[in-house]
Amino acid sequence: MDEYHSLIKNFLNKGYQLTFYMPSIPTKNALILRHDIDFDIEYAYELSKVEDSLEVKSTYFFLMRSHSYNLFEPTNFKLIKSIISRGHQVSIHFDPTIYEDIEAGFSEEKKLFEMIFNVEVKYISIHRPSEFFLNNPNAICGVNHTYNPIFFKQLKYFADSQGSFRFGHPLESEEFQKNQSIQLLIHPIWWATKSIHPLDRLNEFLNNRIENFKNHMALNCIPYKKYLEESS
Repeated sequence: MDEYHSLIKNFLNKGYQLTFYMPSIPTKNALILRHDIDFDIEYAYELSKVEDSLEVKSTYFFLMRSHSYNLFEPTNFKLIKSIISRGHQVSIHFDPTIYEDIEAGFSEEKKLFEMIFNVEVKYISIHRPSEFFLNNPNAICGVNHTYNPIFFKQLKYFADSQGSFRFGHPLESEEFQKNQSIQLLIHPIWWATKSIHPLDRLNEFLNNRIENFKNHMALNCIPYKKYLEESS
């Protein structure tokens, strides 16, 4: 987490101010900090605590239908509610590829997300966006997305997708040196794990998930609990 703390601290030291998504963004000194949560909600929670220590707020986007995590699982639900309670914003990380009718699918997700977390969904991020979304400013059911040209083309956009800043590090950019406004996408899995190489970070996450699920099975299945006790 020290690396992430240092990254955001550098923005603050340069005079950047954190801002949420809104219809108009200043051209100077504004940093939109965004997190797409693809794998693990606990990692998102850990990043939010780092941000609290720096007195900054960001936006966390969660998948509603994911093989990686369950929003309704009690611990995950509490972690998201904690993120909200500390002033961060949360919204939907929408995967359009799972729906034949994208608008109908999104409308259902929006209603459910707003109901369970008591928030208003104003902006969403698109999971693994196609060229259609990258070049389409239209809202979905009246809700804007983070690839709208206001955020994606009028601002400099940096993302740590695949575990690195593939198109240049934001702190080394001309835009950063000139204090031009930036949208920064951070995936918690690349910062909350201890390993260095992206594949090692993914394997670290997977091994942690396996151990956690073993404990879950032991709590809910006596034969497996005995097996773990006998094999330890």
